[in-house]
Amino acid sequence: MAIPIERCSSGIPGFDKLCKGGFVRSSVAIIAGGPGSGKSTFMLQFLWDGLLRGENGLYVSFEPDIAEVIQDAYIYGWDFSKYDALNKCKFVRFSPASDPHEIERQLTELVAKYDIKRICFDPISVFAMMLEKETAIRAALYRLCSLLKRLRVTVLLSEEIFGDASLDISAGERFSRNGVIEFLSDALVTLHSVGLGGAADRAVRIVKMRRTNHVRGPVPMQITDRGIVVMPEQA
Repeated sequence: MAIPIERCSSGIPGFDKLCKGGFVRSSVAIIAGGPGSGKSTFMLQFLWDGLLRGENGLYVSFEPDIAEVIQDAYIYGWDFSKYDALNKCKFVRFSPASDPHEIERQLTELVAKYDIKRICFDPISVFAMMLEKETAIRAALYRLCSLLKRLRVTVLLSEEIFGDASLDISAGERFSRNGVIEFLSDALVTLHSVGLGGAADRAVRIVKMRRTNHVRGPVPMQITDRGIVVMPEQA
């Protein structure tokens, strides 16, 4: 008898219908797209959904100012500051020059201390920038992904694509700066700021999601004043 696959909701209206109820629990997913495509909004919405379900979260930044991230979330009505004060959602920033092993150690401590169930990294590419050789990048990213799975947290990693991701799944484009992380992740979701036209000029596409029979083509989406919404008539 097959073991049921436990799902973790995305918090994105319409998205979970595309992938049998959401991300696989304790998996690592990439959210990739060009500038302004909605990557940070997607991740913050994912964390907010977790908080509403009693699942503590962690937002890890290698680049943006943490205060600005919290302010950006407030635009959508997500007041993370009150959850931070309650130790239910923590925001931390690591320097790009941080030793990968030290980052792993601190992540392990944070997950245990605050009972973290969901983690977002923004952007993951900066984590690998300090490593010059592809073998070192692959090893560090593999260790990070393996650690997070052992800690039984569901993880989203943002990755910026220069320009905009192609809507053609056969285009063979790279989905990360290093061309490595997409092969180590369990799921890959691309966001498109130039979408299908018509009612929504944006789109979302699930390129892969292991152990999931998902919709494979691009689906229109919008970024509203309450966050991202996958168009219900298409989902």
